[in-house]
Amino acid sequence: MKPIPKSLIFICFTLISLNTLAQEYAQDSTISISGLILTDKSKEPIEDAIITIKRTRRGVISDSSGVFHLQILPKDTLVISSMGFEMIQWPVPAITDPNFPPFFKIYLKDQAVPLKEVNVYALGTYDDFKEEFVKKKLPPKKKKGEGFKLSEAQMFEIKLKEQARTPPNVVAGLIGLGSKLFKKKKKPQPVFSNEINYLHQQMLEEKFNREIVSNLTGESGKTLEQLYAFICKNSDFTYQDSELDIQTKILELYKEYKLDPEKANSSLLELKKTNKIPNHLRP
Repeated sequence: MKPIPKSLIFICFTLISLNTLAQEYAQDSTISISGLILTDKSKEPIEDAIITIKRTRRGVISDSSGVFHLQILPKDTLVISSMGFEMIQWPVPAITDPNFPPFFKIYLKDQAVPLKEVNVYALGTYDDFKEEFVKKKLPPKKKKGEGFKLSEAQMFEIKLKEQARTPPNVVAGLIGLGSKLFKKKKKPQPVFSNEINYLHQQMLEEKFNREIVSNLTGESGKTLEQLYAFICKNSDFTYQDSELDIQTKILELYKEYKLDPEKANSSLLELKKTNKIPNHLRP
């Protein structure tokens, strides 16, 4: 038997080494892959899913369309997770042609995560809340008319504005004459039912009553009755008037009353004789 030539042994050893290096190179070379993360039931894309390589724990996040791109090695395993879905380990299938990056569709199953019931109390416990609620005091009730009481300075300012708008006597006479010559016929006033009239009366009484007059002027007893009668006779309030206008008029008439109390007394006597107050000012 002839001995094997050394040259042949060297060639065989070289071929085996090259084959091993080629396999190692193939295993160490990276491959580009792309994929789409979808829901298992509705097949809708999953945004912001986390795709990591189990071997290195490095990865990417899927975009708004559920698509991701990743560099891996053959036979790598991907770990895929997302909020509300089950986490899976997905082995990468064998890739025959690394020059053409493959595109995979990966499905995740829905996962419901039950949360424990939590009771939240602002004061520690429910019993503490009940105790603090019982101790709570309501703010003092504001008297009617108190918020609309005008000061002397405010009344003086209102009078100055009215005087500024008042034309001279001559001009006023011409305006009055022209208004009589070209006076338009008054539109017929609407006739309301008894229910509507009663409602209007209630609305007016909320804005004008003895309590409001007393709060604004500080008067009471017989003087308050005289003042109230004087205001009723010299005003024409309706339910459409604002509370501010009514309060202003009350203070103006109160000043007139203080200057001539006898005038108010005569108003009260006239009301007693007729025993009647205009409909819009019935107490």
